[in-house]
Amino acid sequence: MGVPAAPTIRVHVAWSDRSRSVLLAPNQTAVIGRDTTSTICIPVATVSRQHIRLECRADEWSATDLGSRAGTRRQGLPLPSQSPVVLFDGDQLSLGPGVMVVIEFTAPAGTTMLRTLEDSGESPARISAANPAELLEHVLKASRAIGQASTERDIWLNAARALAEARGLGIATAAAIQAKDAVRVAVLAHHGDRDATFSRRAIEQSLRTPDETAIFERSAEGAAGATLMSDSEFVACHATMLASDEGTNLLYAEGRHSLGSARTHFAHFVEIVAQLASQAVMQLRRARFSRYVSPSIAALLAREGTDTLEQVPQWQQAACLFLDMQGFSSLVDVPNDQVGSVHQRMRGYMDELTKAIFDEQGMVVEFTGDGVFAAFGVPTAHDDHIAASIRAALAAKRIVPDSRLGLDAGACLFGPMGARLHAKLGLFGTVVNRASRLEQLGRAERMDAGILCTRTMATNAGAQAAAQFLRVGMVVPRGLQDAVEVFEAVPLGTLPADKANTLAALSMQLEEPRGHQRRCAGCRAVPARRDGGPKGAAGRR
Repeated sequence: MGVPAAPTIRVHVAWSDRSRSVLLAPNQTAVIGRDTTSTICIPVATVSRQHIRLECRADEWSATDLGSRAGTRRQGLPLPSQSPVVLFDGDQLSLGPGVMVVIEFTAPAGTTMLRTLEDSGESPARISAANPAELLEHVLKASRAIGQASTERDIWLNAARALAEARGLGIATAAAIQAKDAVRVAVLAHHGDRDATFSRRAIEQSLRTPDETAIFERSAEGAAGATLMSDSEFVACHATMLASDEGTNLLYAEGRHSLGSARTHFAHFVEIVAQLASQAVMQLRRARFSRYVSPSIAALLAREGTDTLEQVPQWQQAACLFLDMQGFSSLVDVPNDQVGSVHQRMRGYMDELTKAIFDEQGMVVEFTGDGVFAAFGVPTAHDDHIAASIRAALAAKRIVPDSRLGLDAGACLFGPMGARLHAKLGLFGTVVNRASRLEQLGRAERMDAGILCTRTMATNAGAQAAAQFLRVGMVVPRGLQDAVEVFEAVPLGTLPADKANTLAALSMQLEEPRGHQRRCAGCRAVPARRDGGPKGAAGRR
């Protein structure tokens, strides 16, 4: 029996742990998307505002991808953008990770039209209709199980268990696998009535084409061929785009003989569960990194699988920024009934400072009571980290005018610090110490300066495009043995170039007599006063 002309359709939508079902008559059009005005609103970031349109034309229902960012897939194959595609009963549309739409025609029970991966464009195969509501129930159950996991390993274990417990899809065995390649494979979990023997060819194909489900026929002897959707036992394997130090995570499933219409649901259920697991892993990784770095860097680290908290510290090029608010002690020295308002005020400052740092792709290493220690160029390297730190420093000075800052750049040891039971990401080395000492040097009783930095910062081309640098002079900050050529960073145009050059030359002339005296006395220390030296340009604006 063929499909009746212009049938009413039921659209089943599932995302996260939620689902919705809408009945559409032939004279109705539906838009699915993230926008609240959509016929079916899906509040998921990967779904476009207007993702896909469903409409009936010439007695045929069609779907049109509206130029969505994530794209739309039907039975695993991408739909063309802005081009209507005819729909058939049982079609499964993927609108990105973890979002599935199933089309159900209100046709008489029995044989209906269902397109599978091997069908041609002109003659879709006639097979028995499957139950979309049952598939959605499996998806929601899998989503809940994955959402309950608190570690990446538990996410994949629960995903494999969800595959094995999906009744009616013909899944005989399911496994979560971690693979460096098709040979070096670790089985995280295995469910089913078979020994843990897996199709190497399916794993190889999945690793070559991550985020696509590889489907292979498996003969009685166990060899994997390349025939798709044949009437025999077959393998579905889905590798994720998420990397980790241990390898790539895959979900693997094998189906029974003569699966009939469940074959299509089988393969796409594996894909959906893998996408749900990937999304959960991404969220877990982002949460772990977001306390240190900007959301964009957190997302990058989550995709790369770089677990910075578990790595051995390494030398990396970075720019370090220390900021301290002046007068903080008097600000917090208040009765208990006023502490709340002071706390809110301080949190407001810290929120704005953090945003300024994140806007320049920086990392908040720690809050130091009334101050901040930030770094740029870690955990992910970028060429303009020095300029980024200067821009962030200028922004921070605007947010908290009554503050002092110190900056330096160079090689830092970056990685986890602390004990096994309690660790944090940190940086240490001479560069860190210099930046911290320069911040202290800016105190009113010393240099009385706003943003102090080293020559490395002041001579950087990118930094010079962001700020003007006024030479202070050669200084030996407390706690350091060697002299540091110190500059003050100010907004561009603060002083005319000729006046800035004159002040720089004057600071050098002031140092020459002291240098002569030190040579005569055989003294190795550079300045006569260790806490300041000549004020130079910083003291003569």
